[in-house]
Order: sequence, then structure tokens, then C-alpha cells
Amino acid sequence: MHTKINNKWLTCKYDKVFKSIMLGNNYMFLNALLSEVIGTKEEVINNLSTEHKVKNKKERVKIMDCLVETSDAYVNIEVNSNISNNIKKRNFKYITTFYNEFTGNSKSYNSEKKFYQINLNYGSNGSIKRYNHFMQDKEENKKYVDNLQIVEINMDYLKKLWYAKDEKVNEYIHVLMLCLEKEELAELRNERKDDEIIMAYEKAMNKMNEDFVFTWDYEKDNEMLINTIKEDAEQEGMEKGMKKQQIEMAKNLINKKMSLDFIQEVTNLSKIQIQKLM
Repeated sequence: MHTKINNKWLTCKYDKVFKSIMLGNNYMFLNALLSEVIGTKEEVINNLSTEHKVKNKKERVKIMDCLVETSDAYVNIEVNSNISNNIKKRNFKYITTFYNEFTGNSKSYNSEKKFYQINLNYGSNGSIKRYNHFMQDKEENKKYVDNLQIVEINMDYLKKLWYAKDEKVNEYIHVLMLCLEKEELAELRNERKDDEIIMAYEKAMNKMNEDFVFTWDYEKDNEMLINTIKEDAEQEGMEKGMKKQQIEMAKNLINKKMSLDFIQEVTNLSKIQIQKLM
């Protein structure tokens, strides 16, 4: 049964709302978000296909929330209601896949384009508003590649900063507005009466909530949640079981005085992992 959600005012925390608002309105709100997160003035020039290509029939089709091109970057944005390890793995697969796809289509690897994945995270703990992740050396902080970056924004903490009237929220004010409820958004607009982007965003969100018919198949959603939990548990169990088998095999081979290289080849464990068992 489909039930209309008429009484609830939906924010951009919901990916369906995020896509509708951010990919419309001449990208006004998306450009503001990108400029604040990336740190330079960004303007979307191309809205790219978000369908994640599959390599075989067993692999499920995945749809990214947002994938756009600016004059100097490709940007994937994901709205995450939680940030579990499985979500991180999925998102990392997204960014590495489109990095491979777009660098592969270039004439050389000396591309001026940068690649960003921006994760708008909800339900996160901690008191850090932003994490920046790179492929880099742990000791020297030397980047392996200089054009790939994953950014995590703690949306709940941004709201806490705003409630506390902390000035640290100001640099992400157009990111903050995405998670505000109707009354909160009106309050933000009153605080920043000269901000045309916030005023336009409030009008767009009011219109979205008034005109757009949001439906939610509760039975289907519940089924999907249960299946996801089962799949995660099965995958985790398989990984733990395989790891246990690898460790037991490595211990047996160590007892038989086999070489480190041979044990590594047979078990697929790293040399460091094997050395810890010795």
C-alpha cells in the first residue's frame, strides 16, 4: 500500500528531494554547495548519468545520488542516512569507478580535472564538521594521486553549531540549509535577509513540499531494509569465516616451517598479518 506523506515537511536529507531540488533551479543551490565544500567558485556544466555500470549479471545496478561536471572537476555527491562501513565501501566503489571511467576516456593521465566525492552524512557522532580523505602515505602525508579527494560533512554537527550560534558554521551555511526543517529554514532566512540563495531555496522547498506528491511504500521499504540487514550480516559472516580459515591455514603452514612468501601466496594474507602469527 502506498501512503502519501502530506503532513511531513521533507528536507534534502531525503535523496529524492535532494536530487529534485539540487539538479533543478539552474543548479543555483548545487553551485553554492560545491563552492563552499571545494573552496573555489564552482558552476555545474554537465549533469552526468548516475547509473553505476555493472560488469556481470550477478552484480546489482547501483544509482549514485548525484554526479556532475564543473569546469575543473567531476563531483559525486552522496546523501547518507548513516555512515556504516558498508556505506563507506559502497561510496568508495563509486568514486574509484568513476575515476577510472573518466580518466580512461582522457587522452592522457595528465588531466587537469579533479575528482571529488562529497558525503553528506546524517546520524554521525563526533564534533568535527568535515573530514578530508586522500590516497596518501601515512608517514610523510605524501599524496599518491593529487586529484582525488573524499569529503565527509557531518550534517548533524553543522546544525548543532548553528543552534549554538557558533561562527564556524558560516563557511557552510548553504550546506547547512539542506538539513533544516521548515521553521528552522525560516529562522535562517530571517537571520540572513540579504542572502538570495537562502531565500530562493526556502521558496523552492515550500513549493516542493506543497506540489510534489511524495509516496512511500512502507511494506516495500521494510522488505528492503530487512534484506539489506540480512545481506550485510551474511557478507560480514562470510568475510569473518574466510578470515578465520586463512589464519588457521597460516598457523599450520608456520608450524610446518613454510616460507613467508609461500604462506602469503597460499592464504592471501599480507606479510605483516602473517608475521604477527609467528
